[in-house]
Amino acid sequence: MWMICKKEWQQFFASLTGYLVLGVFLGLTGLLFFVFPDTSLLNFGYASLSPFFQLMPWLLLFLIPAITMRSISEEIRTGTYEILQTLPLSLRQIIIGKYLGALFVVLIALVPTIVYAFSMQALSITGGIDIGATVGSYISLFLLAGVFAAIGIYASSVTNNTIAAFGLGGLLSFALFAGFTAIAKLSLFSGGADYYIELMGIQLHAANISRGVLAASDIIYFIAVIGFFLYMTQLQLTKQPKKAPKAIVAVALLVSITVAGSLISNRLDLTEDKRFTLSNSTIELLENIDSTITVEVFLTGELPTDYKKLSIATSDILASFNNYANNQIRVVFRNPGEGLPNDTAKAVLYDSLQKMGVVFEQLNVEQSTGDATINQLIIPSALVYYQKNQLPIAVDLRSSRKIYKQFNVLAEEPQEDVEATRNAAEALLENKFATAIDKLIRKEVPTIAYVVGNGEPTDLTVNDLGESLRNDYRLGIFDLKQAYPDAAVIKTMIIVKPKQAFTEEDLLKLDQYVMNGGNIIWFIDKLHAELDSLKRTEGQYTAFDRGLGLDELLFKYGVRINGDLLQDLNCSKIPLVIGKNPDGSIRMQRVPWPYYPLLSARTPNPISANLDRVLPIFPSSIDTVMAKGIQKTILLASDTNSRILPSPALVSLNSVQSQEDLYSFNKSFVPVAVLLEGKFSSLFSNRLPKAVMDSVAANTGRPYLSKATKAGKQIVVADGDIVTNEVSNTTGPLPMGLIQMENYRFANKAFFLNSIDYLSSDNSLFESRNKTVVLRLLNKQKLQEQKTLWQMINVLLPVVLILVIGYLFQWWRKKRYSI
Repeated sequence: MWMICKKEWQQFFASLTGYLVLGVFLGLTGLLFFVFPDTSLLNFGYASLSPFFQLMPWLLLFLIPAITMRSISEEIRTGTYEILQTLPLSLRQIIIGKYLGALFVVLIALVPTIVYAFSMQALSITGGIDIGATVGSYISLFLLAGVFAAIGIYASSVTNNTIAAFGLGGLLSFALFAGFTAIAKLSLFSGGADYYIELMGIQLHAANISRGVLAASDIIYFIAVIGFFLYMTQLQLTKQPKKAPKAIVAVALLVSITVAGSLISNRLDLTEDKRFTLSNSTIELLENIDSTITVEVFLTGELPTDYKKLSIATSDILASFNNYANNQIRVVFRNPGEGLPNDTAKAVLYDSLQKMGVVFEQLNVEQSTGDATINQLIIPSALVYYQKNQLPIAVDLRSSRKIYKQFNVLAEEPQEDVEATRNAAEALLENKFATAIDKLIRKEVPTIAYVVGNGEPTDLTVNDLGESLRNDYRLGIFDLKQAYPDAAVIKTMIIVKPKQAFTEEDLLKLDQYVMNGGNIIWFIDKLHAELDSLKRTEGQYTAFDRGLGLDELLFKYGVRINGDLLQDLNCSKIPLVIGKNPDGSIRMQRVPWPYYPLLSARTPNPISANLDRVLPIFPSSIDTVMAKGIQKTILLASDTNSRILPSPALVSLNSVQSQEDLYSFNKSFVPVAVLLEGKFSSLFSNRLPKAVMDSVAANTGRPYLSKATKAGKQIVVADGDIVTNEVSNTTGPLPMGLIQMENYRFANKAFFLNSIDYLSSDNSLFESRNKTVVLRLLNKQKLQEQKTLWQMINVLLPVVLILVIGYLFQWWRKKRYSI
């Protein structure tokens, strides 16, 4: 067998044709991936070989049939096949020898492409290439080459015409690679048969491994297909009759092995950041899916590089979902405007999608030549469908977190780091799709209560709050003055910006709700500080304590909202009148407003991790205090240039007037929002007379509790306006986190919804929010300066390596066989 293998590769490299084939292949590959602008890895912007591994199978469809076309057909045509049969080798050994010889030649062709990996590593500025994913991708490519080589050997055994063998090998390889996938996409098979049809094709399995994930099912498939075509080659060369029944049995066995192998879930994630390793909670969710879920992704077509990478990541994560979901995840990428007759029809469709929650972006995209830009519509969204009578859930594929380059908060405008922002979006994909699926398949919908009775707003300033919760939860209003809240019915209570003091009875109702396992999210303005009050005064006023009476209760639970105002130089801007124009009209300017400090997560946490900045309005600071058995997590804090104005706090248009004032911004990461978790103790323990405890029992049907029976969760936020919205005189209620003339929407809504999800959900899906994906960028400056050099290296060096190998091989042959 090894003698045949050796003969094959020696014969290939003994002639100029072999080197010509490999040289042309590597030359064209170098041009394709480093010179041609549409496919160049240098234009991809990331230290990744993923475009190379996506296109390489199509190149192998031509290379491998060219290598294998003479393997057996030439032997038959020249009559040397009969000589082979006289050797002390079985037919099976001859076939395997020829197969291994061809595979060795393919390996020689692939080895020089490792130069591409070294080049991308050398050009990387952050992260470097993902070595594990690259190794996995090369394994996939080699297994794919093994299948194509087996097909080529079979095609060569069918005919003694080498050109016909080349064509047949290429045709069969293409059919097995892309044909089954194309058939599976036909609407005729969309009821569940599509997966099993696609399972029989190469593309699905190759795509899985090329991502850097070694799955037992994929490896079993490749080995089975290779064995099948080598057996078919043996069957073709056997002179026995009744070959058809044996071929049918072989096909049935291949199908059986493939289907049985798909049931094996063992897999190894080779990527360095384990991007395809799903959290245990997500896996548990997916394994419990009992019906098909369709995911319609609109981020497709001709996309800018950063969005193209996000689209690929979306496809990859959904493929991982399908592996655990009993093949119940059906993914469709489509452009919703494609095929519509006119702009009016598109506008109607887009309006319908927007009402479902689909987001649109208009981007100015630079053209590959010149400085011209075009306006391009991007739809970075997906719709997740479960049952026909159920509304789909829209998933915004973007990250709500915008990452900015380093800037001076006093003198410079922040500039977004687009690549880092899209990379943050990739890290959130698992959590976003898992959360959407959970909401679609859950059996019970949690009840959320908006608490009133103490001056909480019920006007249009909480319009977005209500609209944000209405579709995903049972939302109701609960009057604290009328009854005791029941934790068995109400999962979470929301208390927003109360203005009137809480009575002892109010506090007792809230306390017993918590003791019975209820969750509360507090948005509290301790001080009365409003921009409208400032406008009605002469540019300054003193913020005063509202006297809400919540201090003792919250202190018992583990936090203290301080009677102060928090400022930070990293803040939002507000429009102020600074004079008049020559025509007498008012001249306005947006100026930094330290009373609107920008908040973000400073430590890993399940709610605000990977979120953009959150905008508060006149927030206070929070201290955590000792509370036995309570775990405290800082969710939001200020930046590094903060100061605290103690009570009585002066609110002034000119709060920063001198250099000395700037020096007073010397605090960092002042907490504003805190998560409390654990078994809370009652504020009223050993304080209530028996008559009051009897009253609690009579009103709730449960005895008074001095200690919580089970762990609960609370979130305390020292600002009420984080979840309110402004109301425009012309357009009505604005979205949460958007202030007029700022033209930027902060992540207030995302923080609020994450908080509600965390308090109201009994699963652990939030653990996936802390996932990180390493950003692997190319050094743009180095690339610009040395682009031609790297193009020459990657086009010429692989070809030179083949020539060197050929020279050494010929030198060895000459030395060995010379007399």
